[in-house]
Amino acid sequence: MVGKSKGSNRGRATSGARRHPVAVTLTVILVVVSLLGLSFRIVLLPPVTTALAGQTVNTQLSSLSREELVAVAEVGRAYVDSVPGAEMPTGSDERTAFTPEVVRHMEDVRVVIQAAAYITIALCALLLVVLIVIGTRYGKRTLGACLAIGGIAAIATVAILGLIGVLNFNALFTAMHELLFADGTWTFAADSLLICAYPIGFWIGMATIWAISLLMLSALTSILGFVLRR
Repeated sequence: MVGKSKGSNRGRATSGARRHPVAVTLTVILVVVSLLGLSFRIVLLPPVTTALAGQTVNTQLSSLSREELVAVAEVGRAYVDSVPGAEMPTGSDERTAFTPEVVRHMEDVRVVIQAAAYITIALCALLLVVLIVIGTRYGKRTLGACLAIGGIAAIATVAILGLIGVLNFNALFTAMHELLFADGTWTFAADSLLICAYPIGFWIGMATIWAISLLMLSALTSILGFVLRR
């Protein structure tokens, strides 16, 4: 009777997944988007900015020292991440301070970062509820399938974005800015404080860490999924 019960449960799990492909597909999408959001929060950790800025700030075009530029980069990160008390160096000389145009751009970035954080929290909460419902209704094998497929899909996302980035990072960087910000609000002189504190090398490093973080979280999610499917 025990063996029959186990077989019956597995049958119901497989049958439930087949009868509800839309629910499973939506769950997989939720997993992927949630992993993207969570891995992005890792990129925003202070040690990441400090380490990358220390390796990439442009001291050749700036009158500020490496330590000063790193401090500017960290203050900018804190500001866009809505850390209380973060005050950017403002002024009229774009080589030594953030001009009003730069401040407006940083405020735009702050809005995007805040929105991403709220969306990530909401999606993760929704995903948790959905996973509980699927696990309760269809069993752990179906739950495991959702996690395993979601993790693999996220890994595929890393691979696709990584390939695009390797082939033409500037194009990817530009496309993202054109999508998120109005034309003419995010381009500044090469010797401006903003660009010297955040040169293209900094963003390549950020993208790399984001990809690695997403890859690790995705792998862990897939492993958990395969374990639950046993």
